[in-house]
Amino acid sequence: MRTQRNADAVSLTRALERFRFVPADIACYDTDVSSAARTLRVGPGQVTELAAAGLPHCDDPRRGPLFDYDDVMNVGKFSGTGITGPELALRFLMRFSAMPEDTWHSPRRWLVTVAAAGRAGRAGPAAPGGQVSLRGPDLTAPGIGYLSSHRLAPGLIRPTGAEFESRPYQVAVRITGARHVIADPRVRTAFDDVVQPIVDRSVVFQSVAETLRADHLRAWRLGMADCMVASKVLADRLRDLGLRARVRRGYLLGLYGSDHAWCELAEDGEYKPLDPMYCYLGRVGAPDLGLRPSPAFAVAAFGGRFNRLLPFQGEQGEPLVYLDGRPAPYWALAGISSQPCE
Repeated sequence: MRTQRNADAVSLTRALERFRFVPADIACYDTDVSSAARTLRVGPGQVTELAAAGLPHCDDPRRGPLFDYDDVMNVGKFSGTGITGPELALRFLMRFSAMPEDTWHSPRRWLVTVAAAGRAGRAGPAAPGGQVSLRGPDLTAPGIGYLSSHRLAPGLIRPTGAEFESRPYQVAVRITGARHVIADPRVRTAFDDVVQPIVDRSVVFQSVAETLRADHLRAWRLGMADCMVASKVLADRLRDLGLRARVRRGYLLGLYGSDHAWCELAEDGEYKPLDPMYCYLGRVGAPDLGLRPSPAFAVAAFGGRFNRLLPFQGEQGEPLVYLDGRPAPYWALAGISSQPCE
């Protein structure tokens, strides 16, 4: 009879066959064994076994095997153990998809706090101090109501409306969802042509490095996509049809917030959201995490605006955090928390 430790090791090793590794020419091998072990919630020895089993890495004479952060995240996502950080995050964030449909669109008030993640516990070597810039929320977006009377927590500022903020900030918003009908039948065809390869796994839904998100067509050709890549591919196809489309990026709100991206189609004088990844999750669910398929959620992702998504400024899916003017490495990414507010 296997011990739990061995069972976990087998699950992690099998995960290597279920996703695409970050291409070697853009991989950033700076996640050490202890950091990977915390993410995967296993012992350091099991992480070392992953290196021997084929997880790409480089060997540092002082620190041992170093891995790419997105590869580690994907090991967790595809392990099927139900206990890794990536699995728990996805299960927690997507619980709302199983709630009644009216709860996806009715007005909700959120108190949102955004700050750059600290360097404490980062996997890579110490780096010189740099200027972190946080992209600001788009308080003029459809369905977003700015609540100016809320009290700020100590040390936080209100967003100024500028594209970037240099300090942690807090904002209260009222987000109202919507249901839209997409009139142009060509949009449904383009949408399904992006979703179906992800459903049949010819393109794998996985964590994608920011560098590869910026080169979304390469990611798609390599058979990997996250919300950003899928939304950019869809926007390209809509533009090829002569339609106006943009890619929006923001946060899915909850006690633990998450970066999310979706496409928006300009039709009938307004922008209508199109979310290929939410449609995918609605169609197939995530059985290992107890997330059942939700046909209604899949339908809502085609034209629906959800009351848990706060869009940020920018229309091409630009990164939300920068370090010294460049897209920030993972250890400097923004930490976001939110809670319902009165």
